[in-house]
Amino acid sequence: MSFRTAIPSIAAAICTAFAASAALAADWPTKPVRFIVPYTAGGGADIVARMVGARLAEIHKQPFVIENRPGANGSIGGDVVTKAPADGYTVLFESQSIAVAPAIKKEPPYDVLKTFQPVAQTVTQAFIIVSTASLPVKNLQDLVALSKKKPGGLNAAVSGSGTQLSAEYFKLAANTPLTIIFYKGGSQAALALVSGEADIGFIDIPSIATQISAGKVNAQAVTTGKRIRLLPDVPTAAEAGIANYKVEGWLGVFVAAETPADIVNRISTEIRASIASPEISARITQLGGEPTPTGPAEFTALVRGEIAHWKDVVARGKIKQE
Repeated sequence: MSFRTAIPSIAAAICTAFAASAALAADWPTKPVRFIVPYTAGGGADIVARMVGARLAEIHKQPFVIENRPGANGSIGGDVVTKAPADGYTVLFESQSIAVAPAIKKEPPYDVLKTFQPVAQTVTQAFIIVSTASLPVKNLQDLVALSKKKPGGLNAAVSGSGTQLSAEYFKLAANTPLTIIFYKGGSQAALALVSGEADIGFIDIPSIATQISAGKVNAQAVTTGKRIRLLPDVPTAAEAGIANYKVEGWLGVFVAAETPADIVNRISTEIRASIASPEISARITQLGGEPTPTGPAEFTALVRGEIAHWKDVVARGKIKQE
């Protein structure tokens, strides 16, 4: 076969491949879908995954199985996705921790944007700084003053790289020591606060909302630049006296980098429609988040910017990498 006569055959093969990919995307899902959550049950990523999974299961009449795979700062769950076929049937529900890890790890488990394809952002969320009910502080300034008096500072519960670096960033902004204690998930961090194992916590609101309502912990400040609708009386950290301290958390969905673009776009469309649905949108708001259904391009830009931002924070703060 000559090169000239081969060209139509090659073109036909390419067209066939694209058509097959588009057909697979159009039919997704034709079998059970695994939603991998690299944290314990009860945290923000887990709650969103379960809400989206329940809605999609009802619509598509296919099982959407939630698998909690906590540990190693989220990389255990990430490994599950990287080792599965890149066909859109193993989906990672992550937090901003995935973009923070490259900054705090000497040897990150993977290059995020080479290993994963961002599919959709789902939520923008505040973290909240809380103290145990028994801690003798009335506000964030009292908390900082008390931490400065204690050797090593107050014990601060965190879970995931996002809250961990939020605490590290707070140490710099407030010029105060903290002893940071890492937990596998927000629910474990919440238990540590209620039991008194930790003095304060940097934590996602869904993980600690019940304890705040019950008076078991005291909300001192949210980390975002403005107050949130769920807790309108809780000041921002800047309002509470820690100028220039602002951290916005987020949740989002990823698949393996090799996943065909048609399938990525199909999953993104389904996820974004679920987040924008009235019932899920309202529930996210009730939990202190902001529904943020953005697509692959915008979400990829966010992740890339976050990676660069936190690397800069670590460098400027001379924060020791793990």
